[in-house]
Amino acid sequence: MQSFVAALADRVLGGQAPVVIGLDPRLDALPAAVAPGAEPAARILAFYREALPAIARHAPAVKPNVAFFEQFGALGYAAYEETCALARRHGLLVVGDVKRGDIGSTAEAYAEGHFRVADAVTLHPYLGLDSAQPFLAHCRADKGRGVFVLVRTSNPGAEDFQDLRVGGEALCDVVARAVARWGQDLPQAHGYSPVGAVVGATWPQELARLRALLPHSWLLLPGVGAQGGKVADLAAAFDKRGLGALVNQSRGVMQCFKPDARDWLDRIEAAAATFAGECRAVAIGRTPVQGNP
Repeated sequence: MQSFVAALADRVLGGQAPVVIGLDPRLDALPAAVAPGAEPAARILAFYREALPAIARHAPAVKPNVAFFEQFGALGYAAYEETCALARRHGLLVVGDVKRGDIGSTAEAYAEGHFRVADAVTLHPYLGLDSAQPFLAHCRADKGRGVFVLVRTSNPGAEDFQDLRVGGEALCDVVARAVARWGQDLPQAHGYSPVGAVVGATWPQELARLRALLPHSWLLLPGVGAQGGKVADLAAAFDKRGLGALVNQSRGVMQCFKPDARDWLDRIEAAAATFAGECRAVAIGRTPVQGNP
């Protein structure tokens, strides 16, 4: 079985853009013509049945945010699982945006449940290594999963804790060093471990420093678009091959139309193509960062 990091690198090296499309379904932003009158979970699934094939033509991966599904209860979570399955059937890698982090025994249950449907997941690091270990066990060669650990988040409140000084450096840098250690003994693909990091695109002035601290980690870069991040500011995240980072956009692609628009699917595909082109140009147009392959 090919690992998540190997499949991701192969797709980017094969010409796909280093992007991941966020799936954050909001009922008031769904096309009015899609399953009108149906239950929320059914409308969400109907939307993705049409949208995911268009996304798959331009992106290697999607990132469904479980919160937007869980709010609708059991049917909502079932829609999350089916959305992940639909994405995989269309050849997309799935990054489950679940942001889990708990004591070891609980983390084992989370890992078993979420890796049933996703190729990689997002994690909180606050509880330390023992809370991450059950997920890291799934990153071994025989299971091939991946994780993205929150290092520098895209929200303004990131400064509340992530800028605190610990031993003379910012807490986010301490976490970055831990992420690098957690991945160092796991199997790499094209120079990258399966333990990646979430680094907000809204902090471009910190990107080169964090990239240097994480030379063998894929960076998941949220915050482009509605949160103010710009693709043009992200060149430092990539190595000379265009590998090492996945730029995320959600609303700018999946909510790029008015609900009553008849051409909503064409608009999604056009937005995905534009976003992919912008990210590809930035990724392949840079020089390598010292320490990267």
